[in-house]
Amino acid sequence: MILQGKAAWVFPDSFDVDYIIGIPNIGLTDLKQITACLMKDFDPEFLDSCAPGDMLIAGKSFGHAHPQPMAGMREIGIRCVVAESYLFPFFRSELASGMMLFTCPGITACVRRGDKLQIDTERSLVTNLTTGECLALKPLRGYPAELLEAGGVVEYLRRQQPELDGR
Repeated sequence: MILQGKAAWVFPDSFDVDYIIGIPNIGLTDLKQITACLMKDFDPEFLDSCAPGDMLIAGKSFGHAHPQPMAGMREIGIRCVVAESYLFPFFRSELASGMMLFTCPGITACVRRGDKLQIDTERSLVTNLTTGECLALKPLRGYPAELLEAGGVVEYLRRQQPELDGR
C-alpha cells in the first residue's frame, strides 16, 4: 500500500497526546466538541491547514491512554502516525481503533511540518517527497500487521468471523 499526505504536525519526544485537545477537555465525549479543540493551544489555524490523508510525525514515547485526542484526529482525516516509538497502551488502542501506526527511528530529524510524505508499506519505507530523504520503517508482523491491514479490530474480527457481520 502507498500512502501520501503532508506532515500536519511534528511532535517532540515524550509528547502526551492529551495536550492535543487540552487537559481541561479530556472528559469530552462529543466528537464535534473534541474536534473543535484539536491543537488550539499550539496553532489556532491547525484545522484549516489539515486535509484528509495528512499524517502526524512524532519522536520517541508518543502517546497516552485517553482515546479522545486521536478520535478527533481520525475525524478530520488524519490517516496515520509515524513516530520513533510509542507508549504501549497508546499503540495497542490506536492500532485497534484503525489508526495506521508506523515506527521510524530518526523521522523527526528528517521531516518538517508541511513536508509531503510517501509511505510504502510493502517496502517498509517513508520518503520525504519535499527533501528526497528516505528512511526505513520498522515492519509490523503478526497480529499488529493484520490489524493495520484490516483497518482496526472491528474489521479484523469481521474477517475472522464473517457470521458476526451485521451484529
